[in-house]
Amino acid sequence: MDHVNPGQSVLLLWGGAVSGDMIQTTVGNLQTKVGEKGHVRVEHVDRLLLSNHGSSTFDVVLSGAINPPTTVHSGDVLAEVARLLKPSGRAVVCEPTVSTDNGGALRTAAKVGSSLKLAGLVSVSEVKEVSLSQQEQDLLKQALSADGIRVVEISASKPSYEVGSSAQLTLSFAKKKQVEKPKLDDSTAKIWSLSAVDMNDDDIDLVDPDELLDEEDLKKPDPASLKAECGTGGDTKKRKACKNCTCGLAEELDGDQTEKTSSKPATSACGNCYLGDAFRCASCPYLGMPAFKSGEKITLTDRQLKGDI
Repeated sequence: MDHVNPGQSVLLLWGGAVSGDMIQTTVGNLQTKVGEKGHVRVEHVDRLLLSNHGSSTFDVVLSGAINPPTTVHSGDVLAEVARLLKPSGRAVVCEPTVSTDNGGALRTAAKVGSSLKLAGLVSVSEVKEVSLSQQEQDLLKQALSADGIRVVEISASKPSYEVGSSAQLTLSFAKKKQVEKPKLDDSTAKIWSLSAVDMNDDDIDLVDPDELLDEEDLKKPDPASLKAECGTGGDTKKRKACKNCTCGLAEELDGDQTEKTSSKPATSACGNCYLGDAFRCASCPYLGMPAFKSGEKITLTDRQLKGDI
């Protein structure tokens, strides 16, 4: 009743097992609130979609205001409530809720507020719990066959404009006045300007870039001094290149390793590799090479290095 003011048009929605005396009492209280200039209409919530009320008819819509409220408002009912409200009108919904969503007919108070927003209403208020008498709680429990029911009251407003309304935008296509830039003083402009004529002037002393270099700068550096000192600390017998080495130590160590590998004398695992291709296996790595003695380094003659063609 706190949302109703004198002179307003109010729609009262009721549902469930509500006695006629309770409806008449509630309507009488509302009629006293709105006064002679206002009026009150009563509608069953299940027949709201079948009513012939026009759009933007009521200032306030009260649903579930008669205890105990047993109506669970569907999305279609809330959308119809939003249609019947005038711009900036207020809807007050009382609904039984549960603390946790268990997949039943009842939902949480947070989902009731979300349904009001989805219906197009704005300025959704905080959840307010409705106190019921012991008799009303027993009737509510009997009607819904559920435990832990909590009746909440949530209000929301319709936007201050009608659905589909339009407004003219004031657009100006006139050319804007160009702001004149402040004119610089001629003497100031001359100070910060340097023309080609000034560059050839003998009175201007320019610095010779070669004079900025000393004799030490012109000397070619020693390549050994350019190498980083990696691999010199600690054990000097075993050098190790740094990660992402750029001084050439990694290439130097790789070259030493290659020389050690190539200088290793050729050996045969099966004992026939050094006899020649006639005695070698199909996968022998020495295929095509001349015969050699066991332990001897393989060498190719100049004739073998030249092509046949």
